[in-house]
Amino acid sequence: MERLAAIDASARRPALLCDSVDVRFDFEQRWTAAPDEVVEIYLDESFWTGLTDLAATSTPEVLDISRTADRAVVRLHYVLSVELPKEAARFIDPDEVAWIEQTTWDLDTRTAKVEFIPDQAGKLLKASAGATLGTQGDDTVRDIRGEVKVHIPLLGGRVEKVIVEGVNDHLGEETEAVRARLG
Repeated sequence: MERLAAIDASARRPALLCDSVDVRFDFEQRWTAAPDEVVEIYLDESFWTGLTDLAATSTPEVLDISRTADRAVVRLHYVLSVELPKEAARFIDPDEVAWIEQTTWDLDTRTAKVEFIPDQAGKLLKASAGATLGTQGDDTVRDIRGEVKVHIPLLGGRVEKVIVEGVNDHLGEETEAVRARLG
């Protein structure tokens, strides 16, 4: 069973003029498979190019997948397809919210660091995540924790929430795609 939570740090503090707190997210993916089988799917270019008809993002464009004995790097280009607050258009083009997702896997520990490198307004958006892949009984569990910060006065928090909702939708679809690939 997938677990999904968006943790809005601003809910615990008084509202600030510049939305100076990050929105954190936590998502759990679960499959009945061996961890190495799951890792191999994440390192397979055909898996990524097969992710079509996603609700919140474009099909990822695979920029590069490289691998050594103990490390792998997956670089994907995405375009977000969710509706941002109209007021955000003063700062970013809402029709071209795109980024490079660079995931660096430590294959020995089955952990990954994820960097999000925006195509536009790089100083306005900061996002990162980490993932751990482990076992619970017969299941492989991938826990993803990250944070999003949008530096737009008064609107940042609203944009962050929309982005996190899109990320959560995407990760849910990704979970099902891995499950289908596992057979």
